[in-house]
Amino acid sequence: MQLDLSIIIPTFNERENVQKLVELLHQAIGEKIKWEAIFVDDNSPDGTYQEIQKSAKAWGNVRGIRRVGRRGLSSAVIEGMLASSAKFFMVMDGDLQHDEKIIPKMLAAIQANNLDLVVGSRFVGAGSTGELAANRVKISRFATTLSQQILKIKLTDPMSGFFMLSRQFFEQNVGRLSAIGFKILLDLIASSKTPPAFVELPYQMRKRTAGESKLEPIVVWEYLLLLLDKSIGRFIPLRFMMFVAVGLSGVLVHLGILYVAINLNYSFVIAQIIATIMAMTSNYILNNIFTYKDKRLTGRKFFQGLLSFYLACSFGFLVNILLADFLFELNNIWWLAGLLGAVVGSVWNYGMTKYITWR
Repeated sequence: MQLDLSIIIPTFNERENVQKLVELLHQAIGEKIKWEAIFVDDNSPDGTYQEIQKSAKAWGNVRGIRRVGRRGLSSAVIEGMLASSAKFFMVMDGDLQHDEKIIPKMLAAIQANNLDLVVGSRFVGAGSTGELAANRVKISRFATTLSQQILKIKLTDPMSGFFMLSRQFFEQNVGRLSAIGFKILLDLIASSKTPPAFVELPYQMRKRTAGESKLEPIVVWEYLLLLLDKSIGRFIPLRFMMFVAVGLSGVLVHLGILYVAINLNYSFVIAQIIATIMAMTSNYILNNIFTYKDKRLTGRKFFQGLLSFYLACSFGFLVNILLADFLFELNNIWWLAGLLGAVVGSVWNYGMTKYITWR
């Protein structure tokens, strides 16, 4: 049976909201529209997936995808869409803050006007942020201002997590998506080669009654990474930019440890060895947390990865020194030789660790 609509609901620790959301969706959409709800759960520790399974047994149009070992709203939404055969996709949160009653209206609009997108907006017409805290509204407004630098269209609410899109629009752009962080709508629009045909419909955001907000410092960091990827990522890979940024922090760690060790009366050689090992360790930990967040190593693999990182970066250090020395002998410009040696060393380290440590 060809479905009209698949509602993709990414979840993490939303156990108390699952049953209620399913009931509200059935009340709002009814039986005239052929639809399904696909919950994509990132292995929530609170038992969210078990609640999804209960709903799937009670309702024939509810199913769940459980993701183990990976996290992220955007990638969860993409997996949900790839698992569907519907003509249109609806994206909404599992926290009950989105107004499910306007879903039929959104579907009618996208079908009647042959649109790519219908966006539920809090900032157009009768739309409202409801009881959302003032500081959260300010953050959203500021993020909207930043996003306008990379968007091809003028949206009042590009931060919205409540929108509908056509399968055609998704399939045209899925190969270019960054799948970073929480703002999948922004990713979709910025990845499109041509401006999408769209309309915004107002909705009033409701207050969260269960679960916890996912706005954490890492969310802000991932949003900034998405903006970087969509602006200059076509020229320089985002992972490489992050790898270099971590490397620069390692320089500070190296100099700090070197200073302390020398003042503790260690010989320069010993101090340099200690500083080098500490800097490489710091770089490895930060790269594992941020640069390769989606491939993060844990348990025994964490220590195996650390050893391979030491090895790869040791070769990179050697390449850096040999090339810099060769260039210095060639042109006698110390700063240029040092810079090129460092760049090549960074590229070497990035390539080696990408395919060895985080393969």
